[in-house]
Amino acid sequence: MHGKFASVIFTLAAAASSVLAHSWVDCVKYDPISQLCLGYPRGYPGRQNVNINTLYTYMFDASPASQPMCSPQQQSTMNYNDKFPMTTAQPGETIYTTWEQNGHLDNANPTKIEVYYFADSNKQFTDVSQRKDAKSAGTMKFATDGNCYIPGYPNTVCVGSWVVPTDLVPGQVYHFVWFWYFNANPAGQWYSTCFDVQVNSASHVVPTVDMPVVMAKGNPNINYVWGVTDTVKSVIANTTMLVNPNKGVIPPPPPPPPAPPAPPAPSAPSAPSAPSSSSTSPSAKPTQSSSSTIVRKCIPRPTPK
Repeated sequence: MHGKFASVIFTLAAAASSVLAHSWVDCVKYDPISQLCLGYPRGYPGRQNVNINTLYTYMFDASPASQPMCSPQQQSTMNYNDKFPMTTAQPGETIYTTWEQNGHLDNANPTKIEVYYFADSNKQFTDVSQRKDAKSAGTMKFATDGNCYIPGYPNTVCVGSWVVPTDLVPGQVYHFVWFWYFNANPAGQWYSTCFDVQVNSASHVVPTVDMPVVMAKGNPNINYVWGVTDTVKSVIANTTMLVNPNKGVIPPPPPPPPAPPAPPAPSAPSAPSAPSSSSTSPSAKPTQSSSSTIVRKCIPRPTPK
């Protein structure tokens, strides 16, 4: 009897864990200072939708070898609209992303989130098994005192940051997945949210600040994920270019300096020149000018006495 009772309790606890574990991305590109959402995930219905838990929770239970990576109900296509637009960013830009804690704060052993992507703009995530072929744009803690605004409040907003990879080409759209390894089930339990990024050479760059500065702003009003307003649209349209878009990438070594020019070839010694005709040799007799006149003076001889 005790064994059956314990089995029932374990089953109920496991079921409750699965129900309470749900979480997803509310805002892909969040401005931590103005607390505005500038870009959303695929098929996002908004927090004002009373059915968001049913519509947007997407779980992988017991570590399946194969299952669609994105929710077939909400995220199988790039279904954005004017109210919940796709994120625009540029290579090297720091992105802040938000989700709710849902009662899973863990400072000792926080669960992790991986942001996966493909560097090929023509490639989409279709199955969870593709994680092994994907690249990582960043790893984040799910919920701790350091990244959740009100740690004691189950539905508080949590924030993580990652960087748009520098191997992405401006002018293309790339597919990303926010993948939470919750693992309350010993066999494995994961959650995903799929989103896309329009990569441009310029975008609205949000301030890059440390997490204590982010937390000091306080839990944002829930209407930050009710869709963009005209004010938010004007913010998104205010674009700049990063001064150093390759920040974090080791630059290639500088080219070697050019070789010094070769010294000129030595010239052959010149032969001594012949003396000119006007030169006077030691044995040469001086010549007398033809114009000189020799005057001879006659001295009279004395007469005899």
